[in-house]
Amino acid sequence: MKPPDPIAIRPLLPKDAPLLEDFLSRLSDETRYLRFLAIIRRFTPEQLDHLTHIRPDRDVALAAVTSNQYGEEIVGVARYAGLSDPRKAEFALVIRDDLQCHGIGTELMHALIDIARNRGLACLEGLVLATNHKMLELMSHLGFQITPDAQDPTMRRGVLHLEVHASASAEADPDLISSL
Repeated sequence: MKPPDPIAIRPLLPKDAPLLEDFLSRLSDETRYLRFLAIIRRFTPEQLDHLTHIRPDRDVALAAVTSNQYGEEIVGVARYAGLSDPRKAEFALVIRDDLQCHGIGTELMHALIDIARNRGLACLEGLVLATNHKMLELMSHLGFQITPDAQDPTMRRGVLHLEVHASASAEADPDLISSL
């Protein structure tokens, strides 16, 4: 399927819980498993609340959205969550099944990486199932170093070391950064 046009990338907001629930319900079991490492048939209000209410000082959540006759529709989500080391964050990405491999994940990840870099993070990292070839290919394309996970041979760890530029913070869009 050709991706809808246009797609905007914006912060995922608490009011997006119904849109996020609709998006997640449309994912295949395989895609939900690859993202959450569990098959989740239905997301609880608490899970949706957790996914839409971020800690703005440590976390970022972005939505790729398009408009249809009913209003806005989420077609992808990228996020990072700060880790115990404040210079590091763990990322996650999920794209609607029929729109995978159309560049939406790449655009979301570029936006997420730019925000992480502008906020002064030293690295983004994530665990991915060794069988998730699409995600591993994307991570490789984005420059992540991918290695087997020391604790679980079915997982791969991707690490992207961010080059932080002092001028990057000054050049960042203050409205986007502050609204996240």
